[in-house]
Amino acid sequence: MKNTNKYKSKKITLIGVGKVGSILYHSLKKSRYRFQYLIDINFNSVKKIASKDGIVKISKNITKEILLGSDVIIFAVQEKSLTKVIVKCAKLKLDLRDKIIFHTSGIESSDLFNILNVNLLNIGSFHPLQTINSISYNYNKLLDNIYFGIEGGTEAIKYFKELCKNLKSKYINIPKNKKVLYHSACVIVSNFLVSHFNIISKVSKNIFKYNKESIEIFKPIVMKTLDNIFSKGIEKSLTGPFERGDINTINLHLKYFKENLPSQLYYYILLGLEAMNLSKEKKSITKIKARKIEKLLLKHI
Repeated sequence: MKNTNKYKSKKITLIGVGKVGSILYHSLKKSRYRFQYLIDINFNSVKKIASKDGIVKISKNITKEILLGSDVIIFAVQEKSLTKVIVKCAKLKLDLRDKIIFHTSGIESSDLFNILNVNLLNIGSFHPLQTINSISYNYNKLLDNIYFGIEGGTEAIKYFKELCKNLKSKYINIPKNKKVLYHSACVIVSNFLVSHFNIISKVSKNIFKYNKESIEIFKPIVMKTLDNIFSKGIEKSLTGPFERGDINTINLHLKYFKENLPSQLYYYILLGLEAMNLSKEKKSITKIKARKIEKLLLKHI
């Protein structure tokens, strides 16, 4: 309890109050963390986000007084602007060695802060493993019971662990040299999942009259497959022609895609190769059958 009070009494300045920054603000505020300043060029949006908070101050600009008066500085700006904003802070030439400083980027490491006058023990990165598609104007539990990818100095890590504890969430330590790989995994899990359903929608439009049906009818099989993956594991969740080694069915699929949906053919081949490899690993098909399937798929490239 003593450590919790120590961390919660620190004055936080949040730079960037967009999708990630806004939900981080509401979630930490709900856990009684103390915000001093919210900084964002979109002043009206931030004003609305902080409308129920009579204590926090709002600014469009990062100033020497704001940074020096803060105990914790969080950079929640978009990755494309992150370096630019940190460089802007560096030009102020301030001694920030007593501050805990971190950003919320999934791909960048804490090394971005090396251009500042900081204590390396106090810097880090704190990335929510969550899809956040809009600005939050109130507490919505979006950061509760999730994982955060964290890395940084020992003092920053202590602070992150306390944040996760108060958010009722968990954390995973990401080595600096694995941040790019970690972020690509997040993109595959979330962004490409959306792309996957977009392809399902395009394929289904050739079957169903109404677009809603093209997604809605697949909901039970999607939810059951996800349940199988997380309860039984990936291998045991694979079913269908690749798991059975049904070359004739796969061939019919390929012919149809090639003739009617050529733009989706490579997608089918790519995931088909992965399904074939998984089937081989779980030994539901022989190596000879796997080679035949692979040869059939590659023939259509």
